[in-house]
Amino acid sequence: MKKKVVFSSIFDLTNVFYEVSRGLKDIGHDIYWITTDNRWTNWLLGKGVSNGDILRLIYDKSDFLASTIKESVIGEIVKSEENADLTINQILMMDQFIKYKNMPDIMEYIYLYYHDIKKFLIEKQATHFFAEPTNSNEIISYMICKELGIKFAVPRPTRYPLKRMFFTDSYRDYKYHLRHDSDQGDVTGHELIKRCEETMPTPEYLAKFSKRSIIDYKKIMQSIRNRFIHKKVFRQKNLTHHDIGGRIKLQFNGIINAFFMKYIMKYEKLEDIHEKIAYFPMHVQPESSIDVMGSYFSEQLKLIKDIRRALPADTTLIIKEHPNFLDMNNYGFYQQMKRIPNVKFIKYDSSTFNVLQRTDIVFTVSGTTAYQAGLQGIPAITFSPMFFEGLSSVHSCTNICKLRALVYKLITNFTRDYEADCQFMEELMKNSYDAIWDSAVRSPHVLEPENVKKLQNAFLNVITTETEYFGNYNSYSSDRSPQQI
Repeated sequence: MKKKVVFSSIFDLTNVFYEVSRGLKDIGHDIYWITTDNRWTNWLLGKGVSNGDILRLIYDKSDFLASTIKESVIGEIVKSEENADLTINQILMMDQFIKYKNMPDIMEYIYLYYHDIKKFLIEKQATHFFAEPTNSNEIISYMICKELGIKFAVPRPTRYPLKRMFFTDSYRDYKYHLRHDSDQGDVTGHELIKRCEETMPTPEYLAKFSKRSIIDYKKIMQSIRNRFIHKKVFRQKNLTHHDIGGRIKLQFNGIINAFFMKYIMKYEKLEDIHEKIAYFPMHVQPESSIDVMGSYFSEQLKLIKDIRRALPADTTLIIKEHPNFLDMNNYGFYQQMKRIPNVKFIKYDSSTFNVLQRTDIVFTVSGTTAYQAGLQGIPAITFSPMFFEGLSSVHSCTNICKLRALVYKLITNFTRDYEADCQFMEELMKNSYDAIWDSAVRSPHVLEPENVKKLQNAFLNVITTETEYFGNYNSYSSDRSPQQI
């Protein structure tokens, strides 16, 4: 049966999505696109995509909706919010290009997003929507898909095992789409966990980030070049790019911040800490893993204070900055953090493996460290529901008032269920795909013919399988207690 599939163009993932779309189109499925800038719109047109198959979310003030239409749209949005797991204002706080700017006309753009995306999906009779929810247009699209009953799917790397990917059903990495077949082979959950315990592999996307320079001359020049090409040097007709002033400010502040972190900041030594250890690795921010998935827990300084409040007196909270993103936070941020009682800051290049060997409990919003801890049977708490809650030692806490009870439960009365952990890993293998998912900028081999074919088959599997999800693990929300698998 023919499917009508929509792809949301997002920066350098667009050409990966396009290669996938070619395979789906070749076997008879209809393909449509939503874009947010002229560069990728023109790129798609140059590839032969029909003008009528693209919705451009590129606006001037002259495009703002008339008051009568807007009143109707506002009513529809409120109804959609009632049935969704988020609100428009929450979405605005998730979007790194909008957050804190307080743009005077921001809601006018949001009304246009909702109106035009909904109209486009209805007109095209969309059945499936693929996106990587990062910006407001993609998260609003998710909201509309829930409202209209359109299958929403997000391709994600599994993190571990390496070089595999799967599809989740929302802006969170929680419930994933089940496969109707499997390429698991003879590998067992026991073998997968053993390999991880022995090697502690670094997810491929993190390894790529390790090559990132503080001053990325290539990226700066490309950004300036694109603005001149599209004749929008200082002003963008969309919500998905920094203006040129913002880009320069980010780079300048980044140089100062990184210098401070490398040469001035004083760090504690792990070997000098003799108490029990709780570990919170800092998140890259702004970034969807915390701003989008974390939402209410995205203020890291506040979260660190809340974690400290929940810990027993004999436990020290140690913090480590992300080693590849030392330019994100300024001096004042760390000064405030170091004033929190019984919080110690260890050096950014400390081995995660060594830290975990000393750690009694791990905290993260959605980070891979909790996954690594879970594979070793170390208690871990995430503040966003995550797919790896299937591991017996990983729990999510979505109600900060219940954090203390969960912390004490895991520190004083936790026993790993190794068989459940093995079962989870086998389920993950069974429902993931042997394919690399990443942008072509970070991983050029993602566009190699063999990998493209694997991706095409993975996406095809999603659109030809009835919607089923694997999830509902150890959620510690306002109305649920921790449950073992």
